[in-house]
Amino acid sequence: MTTAPPRTAASAWRPILLVAALLACLFGAVAPAGAATAEATIPVTVTAATKPGDTVLISGNTAELGNWNPAAAVPLHTTAQTYPAWSGYIQIIEGSTAQYKFLIRSSTGAVTWESVPNRTVTHSTTVPVAINDRWNVGSGAPVTAVFRATATTAYGQNLYLAGNLAELGGWDPAKAVPLSTDGAHYPLWTAGLQLPPNTPIEYKYLIKNPDGTVVWENGGNRTAVTPATGTFTTNDTWR
Repeated sequence: MTTAPPRTAASAWRPILLVAALLACLFGAVAPAGAATAEATIPVTVTAATKPGDTVLISGNTAELGNWNPAAAVPLHTTAQTYPAWSGYIQIIEGSTAQYKFLIRSSTGAVTWESVPNRTVTHSTTVPVAINDRWNVGSGAPVTAVFRATATTAYGQNLYLAGNLAELGGWDPAKAVPLSTDGAHYPLWTAGLQLPPNTPIEYKYLIKNPDGTVVWENGGNRTAVTPATGTFTTNDTWR
């Protein structure tokens, strides 16, 4: 009768060590892939003039940004103290680049996308990244805008300009742009300021009375698009 040789402590552990080595190889192979898909958080701020009940959102070409689906877009938030700035956070794969745009959803569910080209953000593992944009405003050097409006006013009244950009006060009469006139030019009022290039704008004129009350001109919002370079000039008449 043949007996098996006695097993040493080392030979008893050999199968366990082999299994452990195989598991280590497997997990070692998948670990780098898991690290490559780690997500980073990026703060977002966009200046956008909105109407009561509107919500500003951000969407883009990644699953984290909703894959351009407005229903899956990331909502941003504002307060009475921070408006017209809307802010929030998005997730992005570490080291990756994503395309994105902002959209506004009205209280009735209607969606308006900004018309500028797709924006991009690239996450960096060494430099802090944050998004700080303005609604429907692309990149480029500002252009000089000259607003000219003919308006007959009473003593103590002054003409102002308000619109959908931060430079135009974000439709807030308290932040509206004052126009000026004098005895040689009245009833022509003028104001000069810097505006972003290639940008659709909406604006209206308003009169502020001595008691602080405000009268908006009639009709719908005036619209224009600023040029890529040079000077933008209007010649309007109070309605």
